[in-house]
Amino acid sequence: MSTTMDEDRTTTTGESPGTAFGDIMSAAIGVVSAKVDDWSSRLEAVGAGAPAAGGGVKRQAGVRGVQAGLKGRNPVWAAIKGAWTGGSVVTQAAVIAAGVALVLLLALSPALLLVFLLSALVVAAVTKARSVRA
Repeated sequence: MSTTMDEDRTTTTGESPGTAFGDIMSAAIGVVSAKVDDWSSRLEAVGAGAPAAGGGVKRQAGVRGVQAGLKGRNPVWAAIKGAWTGGSVVTQAAVIAAGVALVLLLALSPALLLVFLLSALVVAAVTKARSVRA
């Protein structure tokens, strides 16, 4: 009974399972081929030194890091600069404001600096005492 159902399906669609599988594979290969072409054109643009078009922070950092690595420069510093250029103006202003606030806090707060130095001395003393014991 199942053979008649299979025959009915074959006759109603007009193609064999092998032909249907071939059509599906052809469509899948076409999609993969188009994606590979897109990726290769993007990589060629990066290799030519063109910045990533419209990229955000992550994309700019990655592209600049890879470019610097290929040219023999420091990829970490290039990624940091790429992240900076990929960031929005609001993000850049927030980073600058945080840096200025940190400098002001350290410069205008001698009490905080004194507590930090005393805690560093305590940590050093405890570390030395533990090393003498062991």
